[in-house]
Amino acid sequence: MKLSESWLREWVDLPVDTKGLVSQLTMAGLEVDAVEDAAPDFQNVLVGHVLSVESHPNADNLKICQVSIKSEDVMQVVCGAANVRQGIKVPFAIVGARLPGSVKIKLAKLRDVESRGMLCGAYELGLSDKSKGLLELPLDAPVGLNLRDYLKLNDKIIDIDLTPNRGDCFSVRGIAREAAILNSVPFSEPCFSSISPSITDIFPIQVDESEACSRYAGRIIKNVDMAASSPLWLQEKLRRSGLRSIDAVVDITNYVMLELGQPMHAFDLDKLNGGILVRMAEKGEMLSLLDGSKVALTPDTLVVADKDKVVAMAGIMGSDNTAVSSNTCNIFLESAHFNPIVISGRSRAYGKHTDASHRFERGVDPKLQEVAIERATALLLEIAGGRAGPISIVENKADLFQKTEITLRHARLEQQL
Repeated sequence: MKLSESWLREWVDLPVDTKGLVSQLTMAGLEVDAVEDAAPDFQNVLVGHVLSVESHPNADNLKICQVSIKSEDVMQVVCGAANVRQGIKVPFAIVGARLPGSVKIKLAKLRDVESRGMLCGAYELGLSDKSKGLLELPLDAPVGLNLRDYLKLNDKIIDIDLTPNRGDCFSVRGIAREAAILNSVPFSEPCFSSISPSITDIFPIQVDESEACSRYAGRIIKNVDMAASSPLWLQEKLRRSGLRSIDAVVDITNYVMLELGQPMHAFDLDKLNGGILVRMAEKGEMLSLLDGSKVALTPDTLVVADKDKVVAMAGIMGSDNTAVSSNTCNIFLESAHFNPIVISGRSRAYGKHTDASHRFERGVDPKLQEVAIERATALLLEIAGGRAGPISIVENKADLFQKTEITLRHARLEQQL
């Protein structure tokens, strides 16, 4: 598991530095495999504000931009990015800046027009392995601020090798709780407020295999804007955890999984029919998965289905026939507790090891599902809009983990130690 140290410190105030934290985690049985920088080394890249954009007189694909880094400091820059336009804020490498790959920015002329710096995308800064144009910053980004400070890039990524018995630490929440105990500092979980439903729509849920799925929670969210982009802070947290940004809905479900340890899935509601049914697969059923593969399901595979078809391999991966897309308007959010034995056996058999199955097969908090849905809903409404219905929960209390209290004498504990 890759963990952003700065994200961890948002959860708990630790009195130790990176080296001390790494030593503590390793000695506690959470072996640290590696510690690396959150971003490659680059210098003198500032937040720039594009004041104007004009066509280049000698090149159709180039633009002449006036870029501000201070109120009185405006630079002329030639840029070929397709998304450059007036008013945006982007990373600006000034003359003398150094970028990854030993690239030094110098005063240059491009087709006889002077260029005093370079407007950068995530690729040029080593923050992405693909070139997707300029990295657009929020409009409230302070002009002239060092980009490393603005994005908190002077961060460390801690890669932790977790043993199967430490499923409780497969999240920022879990590691923060552990680190707080190791340092004898307070740990208070953030209070995620409940979202009051603004619509009454619910989607029926039926669980036929209560031993395999002891708790299943779901919620309808309508009128989601799939054109909304995930904010840069969310994309960065995903990147530092080893995940790429896809779209706002998928990014939020991944974010909640990393933060709280609860895997989630979002279905396109309009592609579902009749209700959710958690059951075992029937002989001969086929499923086209999100990764593009097609599998023949065996009767010992737990699936999520609707009235007509299988829509997910439970706790492992969803199908492409109900996946959210740019055309999605309404979604159904899933948050469930699946039996670790059921998931671990199937993920290995099908060769489908996913971030979700990795957590489910080690054990997920059986009472976290409602909290996760509330957290995801709040983020969705904030980022992509929409109207949320009430949360529906089907559970078998007899199958939920019961809290066990053990009474012992302190003297006996000391003697055994």
